[in-house]
Amino acid sequence: MWTYTVNLVRDLSPGVKRFIATESLFGIGVGIFSLILNLHLLNLGFSKGDIGRITSLGALTIGLASLPAGFIVKRIGRKTMLVTGMLLAFLSLALFGFGTSLSAVTVAQLIWSLGITAIVNSEIQLIFQYCRSKKEETSAYSLLFAVFTFFTGLGTWLGGYLPDWLPGHTTLYQFAFFVAGGCLALSGILRGLLLPSTHARVKDTAAAKISDVQPAKPSDRPKRGHAMYFLLLLSLLIFNSGFTFGLLSPFLNVILKFRFQMEDGNISSLLALSGFFFFIGSIIMPYVVERWGSRRTFVFLFLYNMFVVALMALAMPSYVFAVLLLIRGTGFTMLNNLMDSECMSAVAEEDRNLFAVMRTVSRSIGNTIASYWAGYILAGNHYSLPFLLTAVAILAGYAVYAWFVQGMLDRRLQGQS
Repeated sequence: MWTYTVNLVRDLSPGVKRFIATESLFGIGVGIFSLILNLHLLNLGFSKGDIGRITSLGALTIGLASLPAGFIVKRIGRKTMLVTGMLLAFLSLALFGFGTSLSAVTVAQLIWSLGITAIVNSEIQLIFQYCRSKKEETSAYSLLFAVFTFFTGLGTWLGGYLPDWLPGHTTLYQFAFFVAGGCLALSGILRGLLLPSTHARVKDTAAAKISDVQPAKPSDRPKRGHAMYFLLLLSLLIFNSGFTFGLLSPFLNVILKFRFQMEDGNISSLLALSGFFFFIGSIIMPYVVERWGSRRTFVFLFLYNMFVVALMALAMPSYVFAVLLLIRGTGFTMLNNLMDSECMSAVAEEDRNLFAVMRTVSRSIGNTIASYWAGYILAGNHYSLPFLLTAVAILAGYAVYAWFVQGMLDRRLQGQS
């Protein structure tokens, strides 16, 4: 397994290696932010319902802003879009650190969402355009997410202790926002300086330009309609992914704090360790897919995640819950990485900007609905219900995959359509 991973890294394209290397600072910043935000808002006097509404507002903003983002990325380029998004994220973290009112927090959340919109509508297409083959695309995505999750875990751990090392004035967490923002700003600057600005896959790019200039022939219209139907089915699958994420992931620190009465340091340590299990899932995913194939891996991961998250709804000691949280992290990461990488790889190069928008909108709508609902559930102190709902949602996602997506995805990846 170690030799396999070393060979993957060694054979990556130069642009891919630079992209992955600069992901470390981005991961640290996001990890700090993800841990401290809810705790910061609670210290400012916001309720769990308020936090749910703020979280859902962010997800909704990403969905709405993705529509114009798809047009903007065509005009300014993927690299410029990515760097701009990271600098907007830095600006929002600075505002989170200074703001204390509901209006200031809302503006900060909106700016953060706009930054994330720019990032998610450019990053995967950008790293994929640096790849030389579809096999490298899967490897690049998995390694990118592996680095992101590893350093997100490190950032999460730091987020639990930075308030003690650098206590702020508005709340204990104030200066931790500035550290996170500095990481994002530095990552954005390095990417602006180091990442190539040209396509690696010249033939694909040239074909895309020709298709943009020449009008579609009547005989091409059925193919375009078929392609759009395929994108809609993939978006439905991504919607389910966003829904399952929004029910649990934004609120794990709140659940740990109130369901098991954990201290901030213990929460950060557990979530950081969970990040390491995310890393393991990202690293082994390409190996598992190569051994089992895409279809078998999808089926196993859907059923595995559904079973584990259903168990987490049961009454249990905190240490048992912690073990389930860790093993869930590996399977959840593998499923989402496989879904994102396989779906994007199956989409033609000329449709990838469009699919990125559809993917982001679909995921954001699912995330918005789920996080808004979860905020009210947690406000009623129902800490097990989100896990049961997540298990049901995963089962629904499996049904969508098995009935509608599986066959078309297999044919696309094999080049049969």
